[in-house]
Amino acid sequence: MFRDPPDDAPRAPSFELELLDGTPLDAGEQWSQRPMVLVFFETWCEPCRDAQAGLNDLARDYQDVVLFVGIAGRSEPENVRQYVSEYDVAYPVGIDQDDSRWLKYAVAEPPLVALVSKDGRLVRGWPGGIGTAELREHIDRLVLG
Repeated sequence: MFRDPPDDAPRAPSFELELLDGTPLDAGEQWSQRPMVLVFFETWCEPCRDAQAGLNDLARDYQDVVLFVGIAGRSEPENVRQYVSEYDVAYPVGIDQDDSRWLKYAVAEPPLVALVSKDGRLVRGWPGGIGTAELREHIDRLVLG
């Protein structure tokens, strides 16, 4: 069902993250089951806000085969909860309060979207974000082959 990423695709940095609802997320455990789309964002980031509706659509469309996870930069939890509510974010979100996940993925500024294969390889990252149609194409290639 899943297409293999390129042979030279690097291993994605694994991490753990507490989600806003208190649930722990172990990325390595998750991508052993299915691919992931990591969305690094900030609540004040205009391009992040502009991309949110498209990301929500994709997360809903692929909810059974791809896990989307939002990773907010160091923020007040209430601000992130407000963003999640206002933009009806369709996937789990956590806050990187110590910047360790942002550093592992070399996020200089948001947004950054990363696609991780089922075996934990970093298929591609998009500093500055990616359009909905283009991300859909990449997910389809990974999921449908």
